Amino acid sequence: MQLVIDTNILVSFFRPNPVQLIITNSASFGIKLFAPEYAIDELKKNQLDILKYAKISQEQFEKKLSELTHFINLVSSDLFKEFKEEAKQLIHEKDIPIFALALKLNCPIWSNEPSFKKQDKIPVFSTKEMIELLF
Repeated sequence: MQLVIDTNILVSFFRPNPVQLIITNSASFGIKLFAPEYAIDELKKNQLDILKYAKISQEQFEKKLSELTHFINLVSSDLFKEFKEEAKQLIHEKDIPIFALALKLNCPIWSNEPSFKKQDKIPVFSTKEMIELLF
């Protein structure tokens, strides 16, 4: 199964929880995870909030970020730009790349954003649904 992973899920990777377990064992679960390249920039931009949320140091953040990139296939926006117009019809402006990538890959999205489920073109799995599916 292929999944586009939303940045809000990636933030959860920085502290021990089921999200971290699913991401680090994604290959064992038969899951291939994808995210737009900008997701890493978003994590770096929100680093101070993540440090507080996860109660980790700067050094731990950098180590976890490096580890995370081994589990996620980062995709350049050039590779899914032709789907941005279609994605605009489905979601808010800031989330267009997530939806455009999912349209390009023809796969579901993993996100806890309630607004993602208001459309019916792309399946969206919450972390709770992922846990139910995998465990």
